[in-house]
Amino acid sequence: MYDNRPADVAVRYRVSNIGERVAILPATCKVGTHSLARVGYLAQASEHEGVVRVSCNACNENVDVDHFWALTLVGAPPARVELDDAPYADVVPVMVDPRGRVARLP
Repeated sequence: MYDNRPADVAVRYRVSNIGERVAILPATCKVGTHSLARVGYLAQASEHEGVVRVSCNACNENVDVDHFWALTLVGAPPARVELDDAPYADVVPVMVDPRGRVARLP
């Protein structure tokens, strides 16, 4: 399901009102068409690789679509994870097509 493509951006974090570190993951699929809360997603973190991959269940059905965010992990593991697009509003995702080309969305 995953490969060693370049990361899109680092995971965004916030500190809760009780001092917990919270990781914020994008709430919309990488293509921009699906709400991850609505269609479902899989988030897999690899401390060894230093990355978390967030895969859209709806996009995962189409092998011609780059269906997951690759986000670099920073610091200690968070206490919780939340979905929110706002911290990623400035991010232009790195898209990989099935033929191996890497491009950034406009």
